[in-house]
Amino acid sequence: MIVRFSPLLATGARTVVPTLTLFSIYLLFVGHDIPGGGFAGGLVASIGLLVMFLAFGERGLRRALPVDSLTVMGTGLLLAVAAGLIGILSGDAFLAYTFRSFDLPMIGELKVSSLLLFDLGVYVLVIGVVETALQRLGGEAQ
Repeated sequence: MIVRFSPLLATGARTVVPTLTLFSIYLLFVGHDIPGGGFAGGLVASIGLLVMFLAFGERGLRRALPVDSLTVMGTGLLLAVAAGLIGILSGDAFLAYTFRSFDLPMIGELKVSSLLLFDLGVYVLVIGVVETALQRLGGEAQ
């Protein structure tokens, strides 16, 4: 497969991908109160991976996410299941919502919940699935 380098797309990728990454992290953290969360944030981060893939090919994709896609998917699944087990360990049902509050100086009250861990797992899992799809679709025929 012949890949042609586009300086315009490469320059756009260098500016758009960090912005997409920050927006995806924003969606991940505000997903408990408004629409968003792990799935939406993971899709936005995956768009960044797609832009890197289109601009620089499979080498650019590996540079953007150097971890094996199966490892990424496994980590995401493990985080999501761990969030479910927190509910069981606290005496409730699987995926029951539990949270802890911390008072941090100069920041204020910080709530950390099992939903954040679940959303983080979904976020990582979606990125791994999209990375796998891009590698399979963009790889050379065997």
